[in-house]
Amino acid sequence: MKKTVLSLMLICAISIGFAQEEERAIELEGVTVSPINLDYMYTVIDKNMPRSVQKLEQKAALFDVTELEIYNGQFEAYEVFFEQPNGSIIATYDEEGKIIQSYERFKDIALPLAIREYIYEKNPGWKIHKDIYVVSYYDNKDVSKIAKVQLVKDGLKRNLKVDINEVYQLAQN
Repeated sequence: MKKTVLSLMLICAISIGFAQEEERAIELEGVTVSPINLDYMYTVIDKNMPRSVQKLEQKAALFDVTELEIYNGQFEAYEVFFEQPNGSIIATYDEEGKIIQSYERFKDIALPLAIREYIYEKNPGWKIHKDIYVVSYYDNKDVSKIAKVQLVKDGLKRNLKVDINEVYQLAQN
């Protein structure tokens, strides 16, 4: 029994010794990894928006225009259309694959709580009936995020335009 226990301890000690071997970084020549659409991701993607909106925006940000069949690097811009049931994005990429502008439109999404609270505070008794979330992005400029909302109350309708960035700034103060 002693031999079995000692043998197991020796095997464990040897295994631990091999597990401590130093890892070496693997370098690949000619491979460059760079997130070229970080500006777009940081200014457009809103963690408070529904996951479906975020996923389509991430898809546009991570899209590699150089993989398109029509890509040859000779055009100044490439326009790509992304669509899902509740919205779409038209993104314009430069010849290097960077998003230089986009227009996004999402219909009847669950607006973030801060936006809904702002709307209800300014319009007591009214309920959100329909909404459209519109984002306009231009590289190196402020991004425009607007919610176009239709409110209803007692058979009446009211249309409202809410600047999302403005509401977030008010909420921080």
